[in-house]
Amino acid sequence: MITQLRIDDRLFHGEIIVLWVPSLKVNSVVVADDEYASNQLNIVTAQLSKPKYVKLNILKIDDAVKYLQDPAHAREKILVTCRDAQNALNLCKLVPEIPEVNAACMRHAEGKKQIQKKVFVDQQDIADLKEIANMGKKVLQQSVPADAPMSLETMVKKAQ
Repeated sequence: MITQLRIDDRLFHGEIIVLWVPSLKVNSVVVADDEYASNQLNIVTAQLSKPKYVKLNILKIDDAVKYLQDPAHAREKILVTCRDAQNALNLCKLVPEIPEVNAACMRHAEGKKQIQKKVFVDQQDIADLKEIANMGKKVLQQSVPADAPMSLETMVKKAQ
């Protein structure tokens, strides 16, 4: 069962390990990113930093879709992470079981507007998040579990 898709350009790091894994009560994390999955150093480092009770799969996006659709993994409680809203939208289109998307950490880039401490968006990001919401998925922004979630509507207003 997929609990959440987290957009986080850092993909896998201490905040996920220490805060999100226990908060969501997941036993599996899937990092879906072509570039990250192509770097053996990323894979080894992430595997060394994960808790022993957490299964970690670092996969290219196509392989992540296959993994998430495989009935053999239906009993796992899975947190999925990806780099950006575009990848989140693609994953949501291909994996209808994703219930919610958390735009947790999106890096600053030229043309992006800050809407939260660690979240910068442009109009394409907002359009992608709206399309995800139109698919019936909950879209929110919550950097850490202790933060109050921000609704998509609030994110849109802040991005204007």
